[in-house]
Amino acid sequence: MKAGICLHTTAITAETSDGRAVDFTLETTCDNVQRMAALLEAAPAVDAYKEIDPRTDSAVLAMGHEARCCTDCVVPVSALKAMRVATGLALPAPVAVDLVEG
Repeated sequence: MKAGICLHTTAITAETSDGRAVDFTLETTCDNVQRMAALLEAAPAVDAYKEIDPRTDSAVLAMGHEARCCTDCVVPVSALKAMRVATGLALPAPVAVDLVEG
């Protein structure tokens, strides 16, 4: 993905063997996202069902925050989209955000 005006790129891989516990791999040109990747790799597999539960806070988004990703960085939420597809909780489909002035 191309994150935007920062010009950084990131590739996200989400893998699961049981449809619930997800491991992430992030390849990126961004120092902050590299820190997020290290946090994800050091943590236990992410529980996809807990991540989508609206009553709980997202561990993935918290790691993005801890790694100092910008609050509007698309990488943490894109990791969640990749997780949903990997676990069968969402169908794979392109996602786009087009920003216009005015």
